[in-house]
Amino acid sequence: MAANDAIKFNNGKIVCGRWKVLSRLGAGGCGSVYKVEDMKRKGYIAALKAEAIIEDDSGVLKLEAAVLKKLADRKNVIRLLQSGKRTKYSFIVITICGSDLMSLKKKTPDGFGESTILRIGIYALYAIKQLHEIGFVHRDVKPGNMMNGANGRDRRIIFLIDYGTYQPPFLRLTRACGMVRNFVVRDGKGIAMRKPRKNGRVDDLWAMIYMLGELYVGLPWNRITVEKDIVKLKESETDESVFRDCPEEFVFVAKYLRTLAYQDRPDYYKIYNWREKYSFTEKYEWEEDPPAGKTNLETAIDYSVREKSTKKPLDGFEKEALLYTNIHENNFKEVVLAL
Repeated sequence: MAANDAIKFNNGKIVCGRWKVLSRLGAGGCGSVYKVEDMKRKGYIAALKAEAIIEDDSGVLKLEAAVLKKLADRKNVIRLLQSGKRTKYSFIVITICGSDLMSLKKKTPDGFGESTILRIGIYALYAIKQLHEIGFVHRDVKPGNMMNGANGRDRRIIFLIDYGTYQPPFLRLTRACGMVRNFVVRDGKGIAMRKPRKNGRVDDLWAMIYMLGELYVGLPWNRITVEKDIVKLKESETDESVFRDCPEEFVFVAKYLRTLAYQDRPDYYKIYNWREKYSFTEKYEWEEDPPAGKTNLETAIDYSVREKSTKKPLDGFEKEALLYTNIHENNFKEVVLAL
């Protein structure tokens, strides 16, 4: 069997004596994805990814599980709940998510506003940084691999998924990483990167800024289907032209990324600091009901200890950072791998 052959489970099947299959969510390069319930924790829902076992043992899920295990100590990331292998297939069980960004955009006839795009950008930057801090680059940052959470507060947070295309640890490759793939923007299914060259953390950030531009107003090469023509156009277009209808922060970020070589550690805090301080409790375009307002925010967090010690009331953004901890500035100042 090929690794991407569909693994078919009937609803009600119990995997590994614990995970009850509820429905099939989809299929992709990793095989099949199912919605499952934890029989040890009634009502707890997760996602199970299964792929056929192949002879050379080079399946995607084995790689993804390895990355997720290394991410276990990082905060606010997708969790690996279990992994295993059976006679005909291997599987991983992970945190279930809601919808990917392209699906969410299709639900909004007027598209995403500036506030939504910049908030997505902060969450994307956080998620990418977490992966970089354990020594990996993702190589496939795109709307389809960015999803909101499925439950509670997580529904307002954007997570990075699908680590099956990651680049092996760049720290172990003595600055001799493999070639970056060319991602072509076609109906939002991929994000165009620069022409092929050695892969580094900066390439994930290029993919991120292109993703945000694509979600906001589109990119100049959207209607071009020949890959070499896309590369040529990207080389000839200025950052001001590519992001002319986007928030001005996009140009600042792009110009900064141009100063980085593939082995350089990006200054995540510099990028974070270019954001406009939009409220993270504002309603997203895809939400039917408004999120908790200011009154609910005041009662959802306890900041009295900080206020008593500093004698300085927290501003709105500081309060939001206690509720949505991903966005706290310390996350972007933190240096785990000083390389």
